[in-house]
Parts: sequence; C-alpha cells; structure tokens
Amino acid sequence: MISQIISHYKILEEIGRGGMGVVYKAEDFKLKRTVALKFLPPELTRDAEAKQRFIQEAQAASALDHPNICTIHEIDETEDGKLFIVMAFYEGETLMQNLARLEGKGLPETQALDIAAQIAEGLQAAHEHGIVHRDIKPANIMITKDGIAKILDFGLVKLVGQAQLTRDISTLGTAAYMSPEQCRGEEVDERTDIWSFGVVLYEMLTGHLPFRGEYEQAVIYSILNEEPESILAFNGSIAMEFEKIVKRCLKKDSRERYQTAADLQTNLERVKQDRSSGKPAIRLAKDTAPRSFQKLLRKIAVPLGVIILALLVFVLLPSSRQVAKKWLGFEAKSVAVLPFTVVGGDSADQAFCDGLVETLTQKLIQLEQFQKSLWVMPASVVHKYKITSGSEAQRVLGINLAITGNMQHFGDIIRLTLIRVDVDAKTPHQLRSPPITDPIGNLFTWQNKVVIELMKLLNIELQPQLRRALSAGGTTVPGAFEFYLQGRGYLQRYRKLENIDTAIRLFRRAIKQDSSYALAFAALGEAYWRKYRADKDIQWVNHAVSCCNRALKLDDQMVPVHVTLGLIHAGRGHYEEAVQDFQRALELDRVNVEAYLKMARAYEKLGKLKQAEMTYRKAIRSRPKYWVTHNNLGVFYYRQGRFEDAAKQFRKVVALTPSNFRGYNNLGGLYFELGRLEETRQMFERSLAIESNYRAYSNLGTLYFYEARYADAAQMYEKALQLSDVDYRVCGYLAASYYWISNKRDTARVIYQQAAHLAEQRLKVNPRDPEVLSDLADYFGMMGNRSKALSLLKQVLALKPSALGVMFRIGEIYEQLGKRDLAIKWIGLALEKGYSLAEIESNPFLRDLRADERFQKLLRRNSKKP
Repeated sequence: MISQIISHYKILEEIGRGGMGVVYKAEDFKLKRTVALKFLPPELTRDAEAKQRFIQEAQAASALDHPNICTIHEIDETEDGKLFIVMAFYEGETLMQNLARLEGKGLPETQALDIAAQIAEGLQAAHEHGIVHRDIKPANIMITKDGIAKILDFGLVKLVGQAQLTRDISTLGTAAYMSPEQCRGEEVDERTDIWSFGVVLYEMLTGHLPFRGEYEQAVIYSILNEEPESILAFNGSIAMEFEKIVKRCLKKDSRERYQTAADLQTNLERVKQDRSSGKPAIRLAKDTAPRSFQKLLRKIAVPLGVIILALLVFVLLPSSRQVAKKWLGFEAKSVAVLPFTVVGGDSADQAFCDGLVETLTQKLIQLEQFQKSLWVMPASVVHKYKITSGSEAQRVLGINLAITGNMQHFGDIIRLTLIRVDVDAKTPHQLRSPPITDPIGNLFTWQNKVVIELMKLLNIELQPQLRRALSAGGTTVPGAFEFYLQGRGYLQRYRKLENIDTAIRLFRRAIKQDSSYALAFAALGEAYWRKYRADKDIQWVNHAVSCCNRALKLDDQMVPVHVTLGLIHAGRGHYEEAVQDFQRALELDRVNVEAYLKMARAYEKLGKLKQAEMTYRKAIRSRPKYWVTHNNLGVFYYRQGRFEDAAKQFRKVVALTPSNFRGYNNLGGLYFELGRLEETRQMFERSLAIESNYRAYSNLGTLYFYEARYADAAQMYEKALQLSDVDYRVCGYLAASYYWISNKRDTARVIYQQAAHLAEQRLKVNPRDPEVLSDLADYFGMMGNRSKALSLLKQVLALKPSALGVMFRIGEIYEQLGKRDLAIKWIGLALEKGYSLAEIESNPFLRDLRADERFQKLLRRNSKKP
C-alpha cells in the first residue's frame, strides 16, 4: 500500500489503473499545485538497465513542450525503489470515457475534427523530437474541460533508434490500435502512431473499431489481413474527406500511409478550413447504399446538379459571385470594429467611446474560438492604420464586414446606435441596430444590451458558453466600468506619454471602486508596460508583471493577460517563460494569432528554428487571409537567408493588401539582398507613395549607402529619424553615412554615441538580445573603444547566434578590430547560410578585406552556388 505522503506530494485519490500502472491525484505542497502521479509496474523497471532506459525515455518526454502533450514535471522514486512520474493534472475525461457514453455512436463531426487536429499537432511535435508514442488509443488521450486534447503516457515511449522495450502485446497496449508492424514484432517509427491515430479517428467518427474480433489473436488477424468497413457505412453524412484521411492512415504498408504527422495535420487543417469557410462537401444521403451506377445517379443527380449549377453561376457570372458566396456560405466573416462617432461631448466622452470600441473588439476576438467562420481585426491594427471607413478597411486590411456606430451622451443618458457595413458588396449597404439607451448609472446593463445587438448584427447566436466568455474578468460596478473604458481609450493613443499616465490613473480609479476587477488589473499591467516602453524606466516592468499576476489570480482564463505576460517576458529576454505564457494562452484559445506569432519569435530567439517555423505556419493556418501572419513568416525566412521563401510570403502580403506599404518595403529588402537594385528602388518608392514611413526612408538610405551615395543616404536616414527617433539602428546607419562623407567623422562619432546610448537602453530590458549586443559592439568599435567592443562580442558568442545579420556583423566587427581570420570565418558562415553577396561586395567597411586572397576565394566559392 502506498503511503499518503510521498516526497513533497500528498496522495488525494486514485484516478486510473491499467497495464501501464496506477495513477493518483496528488497535491504538490511545495509548489501548491495539483498533479498526477503515475506509478509504474515493477516488472517494467525490475533491473538497473531497464530502470535507466525508462528514466532516459521519460527525460526525453519531459522535454516535449506542447499544448497537446501532457506535461511531465519530474521523475522520482519512493524510498522502497518504486519509480513514478509526476505529470500535470487536468480536469476532464479521457476520449475513451467520452466515447463510452455515446454507446456505439460517433462524435459530432466538428468535434471529432477538432480533437483529431489537436492530436496530430501533438504527434507532430513529438516526432520532430525523434519520439514515437507507440500506444495511441482513446485511453491515452485526455480531453480537458476546456476542450483541449492532451496525449498521455509519453513517459513510456521509445526513442527512435534505441532498443525496443520487450513486453507482452497485451501489456504494450490494446491490440485493436496496434499497427501491422507492431503485430509482427518489427521495428516501428512515426508511421505506427499514424496508423493508431487512424484507428482512433475511425472510432471517433463511427463509434466502432475498424478491426474487431472475439479474442486478441482474431483482432490481430484482422489487422494483418482484412480491410475495414467504410466509415460511410455507419454514417453516410460523414464528409468524403474523412474517408480519404482514414483510409490513408490505415494502409497496411507503412510506405503508403502519411509519412509524417505534419502531412496528416495539413490534410486535417484543410478540412477544418473548408468547414470554417462553409465550403460544401459532397455527401451521400444517410439512408443510401446503392448497388448500381443507375441507382446512385438517380440518388445524387438533382442535388449534384444544383451544386454544379451554383458553381457555374459563381465561376462564370462575376456579378453573381457575391450572392453565390453568401448563398453557399463560402466566405468567413472578417470583421473590423471602426471608431465610433461621438455626437457632441468632450475628450472624456471620446476616450469612453474609443475604449468601448476596443472592448467590443476584444470580446469579438474571444468568440473566434467558438465561431470558426469569424475573424476579427485587432483594434491596435485599426488604430495603427488610422482607418475610419469601411472602404478603407477593406482596401488596407482585406476585411468584408465593418462595425461602426454613433454615440451620444446627454445629461445622465447614454445612447448608441451600431451600424454593420457589408464592404465587399458591389454597392456597400448598411444595417443598423435600434438605439441602445440607458442612464449612465446602468452601464453594466447597457453594455450587455450593446453586446446582444452586436451579436444580432453579425448573426451570431449568443449561447451560454459565449456569455460566460464575454463576461470573464468584468465588473458590475458602473463607475469602475466607466473609468475602465476611458482608460482603454487613452491607452490606445500610447504614443504620447501623458495619455499613458492618464490611462494609469483611470485604471487605478476603476480598481479602487472594484478591487476584484480583473480586466482593470490586466489593463493597468499593459499600461505600465507601455510606460516602460516609452521612458525605459525598469520599475514599470515590475509593476506590469505584478498587475498581470493579480489579474490572473482573480481570473486565470483571460487570454490577453497571458499574452501580455509573454510579451513582457520576451521583452526582457526570458524566452522560455514567454513560450510558457503563450502556450497557456493557446490552451485557452487555439486560434489566437498574436500568441502564435509571439511564441514563434520566442522560439526563434531560443534558436529553436523548426519550432519557430512550425508555429508561424500554425498562425497562417489559423488566419490564412491575415497579411500579418504571412509577413512575419517572410521576415523569419529573411533572417534565415531563405530569400525565395521570404519573397513568396511578401508577395502574398501585397496580394492580400495591395495598399499596405509594408509589403512593398519587405519585397524591396528582398530584391536588395538578391542584387536587383532597380526593383529595390521601385518597391521603396511605391511604399512611400502609399504612406510616408520611416522604414521606407531608412531602406532607401541603405540602398544609397551601398551605392556609395553617402550624402543622399544621410538625408534619407534623417527623414526616417524625423518620423521615429527611437530606433537606434537608424541612428547607427546615419553615423555610418557621415563616417564616409569627407570631413564628417567627428559628426559620425557623436551620432555613434547617440546610437550606443539608445541601444544600451534596449539592453536594460533584454540583456540577451544578440542583435542589439552585436550592433552595440560595432558602435564601440567605430568609436575606438576596442576592449568594450570585444567584451560585447564575447556576450554575443555565448548566445550562439543563428541569425544571418548577427553572424555577418560579428565578422564585420572583427575586421574593424584587426582580427581578419575571425572576420573571414564569421562572414563565411553567413555566406554559407545565404547572406547577400551583393551587400558584402559593396560594403565600404570591407574594402581591405575584399582584397585578401583568402576572402576572394571565399567569395568565388559562394558565387557559384545556385
């Protein structure tokens, strides 16, 4: 009998028992959290070699850090030598328990698809670490109360390439889920998990197993020799796409299955996108099992004819496409909430109204996880582009619906009329809500009315789960809510420090009126973070973290707070913590684009490039028509020297939003790296024609610099700094331009000092940023401070940088400091990974280096690469 106290864990109750051991719910009284303890059967670890092998496998599994894989905290041992795994505890039930309740019926198709996609994501993450589960079955898949699928028992996996654990088939796992190669006792790889996944998907869709028998050997015979019945025989309404996916997973020859979980996931995501976009799937009638072609033709001729006719209308008659899209449900709702018009009123009313717009936008974003066809543009993007009309929102952002409104505050009465604008119609039309009116003292009731009317305008049914999500972290105190909305309005205009200070005062007043107002604490944390970004005083970071933690203590389900904490941790160089914050956000909201993008960047900073790319692609799959997701992946490829891949993403940005200056800026940067200078100039000039922006000026300055037009370059950099004087890099570029202008080196030195000061301010927040450290080393080298430059380079090298720009900069600095061998080494590494030959050949700081025969040989070797 296991004692009640083991190490620093208190056993609470037994929650599971099976061939792989007994699981207990326990309290970790050291870290004050609930965990699950899994005790292994003694026969699995009876000798020292088996025990060590198990520990190695569990250690490998503990490195898996993914929302769809059960977290392993540690491996421990009792005083009498019994091994146990400490895992995260999740409220919920296993998929096996879920299916058992259905008594032979399958899950709803959308639920099965959602669970399947999550399982595939978890398998993909494990397989990328070289880990095969080998026992995928419903009993090893936990569905949390929030609908998150967690794969269990990765602590009992086999590392690819290691000796297989020997055990009876019945111990290894339920025979019905085993692959043919497992049944034959052969070596297994990732494809065996894909087979087992196919069995689980079959069972989720039909409520039945594909391979059955009265006893275990009969089941194994069926797996090896028989083909399963079509899933359509159980449920004719299942989409044909599922039939294809299941069949491919269950190919007896592993070479004919999906070769990777990534391929499987791609197909599942395509089905999800088709469902979310409303694309019609060809289905058989539920009671149809035709035996002849004539009978089948009679059954499907009329509905198929209607579908074909509709598609012909859609394809051949452009004027009818909008009608056809709405009739067939082809398009998702992509929505932007635009600024509301305040009739009369003062600055406080305007701030209140702006805060209301941001709050409504955030509430809609919360609904994205429940409404698969809904996509909401963040308020920060609308504000950043200063968009005020529906046509402008469609042109710049690519949305098809806009929400605007008119608000009036007279006496103690507040009145709002919401307006829906269908901007993608040939003639945009509007739909208005009835006026929503209440005394200012009834703000809580008034807010609920506004939300209800907004849902009506968007044809969204406000179900109980949506109501709970929309009310999370809120307040019923009217005064607190009013201060909160005003604070959010001022915080939108955070470019001015006085607006941030006003927002902080208002959020504090909201909290004073309601000390349990979680959203107000979260907003105050965000305001403190903005204040730090404005004045670089480190004390505000600590205040920001404290407020966010207070908000989560009140309500830990608020996704934006987890994202904000992730931004703060990433901003300070604590990337591991940032990843955990973003993962927690994605556990609560699996379509949160911001969390995906920021987590990808954190992975990139940690040098985990595969995870970074995978996460960027998940962001794109989540929102394929959102230009920011493509832009971020393009920038990632750019930093890795994958210029053609980057160019594809930037072209998508331009195609999605032709009036977006950033797409042209980034394409210009790509053309520059590829040596296509005339196209480079055209792109930057096109960007400036759309909007005067500091990045285009800075990019033109760089182009002129490498054309040896140093005075023109300095002029462009100065224009950039007039628009934004906080970017230390542009300041550094300006200094470099003056360095090469006759009689301007004293000026250059002064500007290098300014650039170094700005870079040092950045390092106060994130002392582990290799880009800032390498730039700062360059500035000190240019100012003649050799020892400081070398000290900073040492810090950069300790971080094992992978970004091409950093590698090149290291080589450039070594050349400045007279260490040519190291200069050739690091610039060679950058070239090997794809750094621009054109930039190196025109860089004035490398003139002497280019004359070195060793470097000439390096350039010739890389110039021959395709």
